[in-house]
Amino acid sequence: MKTLSEKDRIMEKISPVAESLGLELIDVETERAGDRSILRLIADRRGGITLDELTELSELADPIIEFDLKIDQYDSFEVSSPGLDRPLKSMADFIRYEGEVVIVKLYAAIDGEKEFVGPLVFTEDEVGIEQDGKKIMFPLAKVAHIKREVVF
Repeated sequence: MKTLSEKDRIMEKISPVAESLGLELIDVETERAGDRSILRLIADRRGGITLDELTELSELADPIIEFDLKIDQYDSFEVSSPGLDRPLKSMADFIRYEGEVVIVKLYAAIDGEKEFVGPLVFTEDEVGIEQDGKKIMFPLAKVAHIKREVVF
């Protein structure tokens, strides 16, 4: 029997807690900041997440991580949203942000363009934007990255 990694153990225990709040646990990150170590949970939901929701998840997750999972080697524990700069990478990301405005950057230009902006659309093996009622799709292998765009 294969033992789960620390990240997988946290995802397994905290995902249901996040879901009970109407949230999705997207990732678990560890980071060193100088001589401090940080354990960070990244959570979100379609339409965005509030500071109160992040606080509530933090208050519920902290004792589970420390006492149930016995993970206590980190100096700091944080729960945050993914932020606009986080690239969309997975099918779960595409589903979560479908229809929201994104920037799709390609590795190589198509008709002189490498960046495309518009509402996110996708299939099983392609991702793209909708523009003037038409879908402009790209194979995933040709996409350098996709990020959400702020529209004012």
